[in-house]
Amino acid sequence: MKKFIPLTLAALGLLALPQARAWTYSDGDALLIFRDGVYDVEFDLGNVSQFTGKTNGYTVPVTNWSSNLVVSTFGSLTASPNGPVTVLLVASTPANAWVTSIDPNITAYQQGPATFGGIYGAINGVGNYPLSYNVPTNSVPQSYELAVSGSSGVAGRYKYASYDYIVSGGTYNGVTSLGYNVPFIDETTIPGSLDFWLLAPNPSTTQTPDNLVGTFSIDADGVLTFVAGPRASTITGLNHAGDVSAIQFTTTVGNTYSVSYTNTLGGPVATWPVDTNTLIGDGKVDTLNHTNSGDPAEFYRINTQ
Repeated sequence: MKKFIPLTLAALGLLALPQARAWTYSDGDALLIFRDGVYDVEFDLGNVSQFTGKTNGYTVPVTNWSSNLVVSTFGSLTASPNGPVTVLLVASTPANAWVTSIDPNITAYQQGPATFGGIYGAINGVGNYPLSYNVPTNSVPQSYELAVSGSSGVAGRYKYASYDYIVSGGTYNGVTSLGYNVPFIDETTIPGSLDFWLLAPNPSTTQTPDNLVGTFSIDADGVLTFVAGPRASTITGLNHAGDVSAIQFTTTVGNTYSVSYTNTLGGPVATWPVDTNTLIGDGKVDTLNHTNSGDPAEFYRINTQ
């Protein structure tokens, strides 16, 4: 009895401890997700503000996740026996959502309130549902490894907390477009890059462009990097008619473009005059016209805001 009582008290003490929570999720947390259709590896990177509101060109490595966990789950960072490993990043609040995309920009427009509700609900569910299940987790970094299917046992219970199950409503359809809630593909294979879009509900019947926050890139060694601001534009063509030059270049939805020009190379680009003509990008190759100053040769640069 003398030994039994201390052991019993110890056991009661363990039972009295609160169950370990899988992770601490809050609205606005950025969720980094790797998947192969059979398993998900999900990381909570903390608040999305670490990527928003930065000056154009701001660059930072994203290190608060573990490529070792991804590799131990899938066998490698790029592929598993089930197929390629893909990656995406999402975040949401009741007012805004942030979703990665690899698709042409012409499809990235603000959604109506009902569709936005689906976006918020899916991302919020991915962040919160695992808290309802006793899912094994790593606390540093905050992460899950989840089977996305199965009908019994551990896999059958944990699948309900997986990204694949939640965003598809259990059908496993539309997983690559956030359960058909966004009109673009939201993930990429590795190595690859992803645009990071700010989506907002739009009560108007007129579509207005979303905002490209920046770009994530990941290499085959698991180096994940974020660069803020619009992608650099590429001049694809130049035509002359009289003293007017028509400059064709790639655009991103919602960004404002103008042309800088000079007759003499060698000075800082920032000192080049800027033509007053501007346009709003639509994701296609667009054109700005510039009236030459009269010199036989001019050089051009596209500015993006």
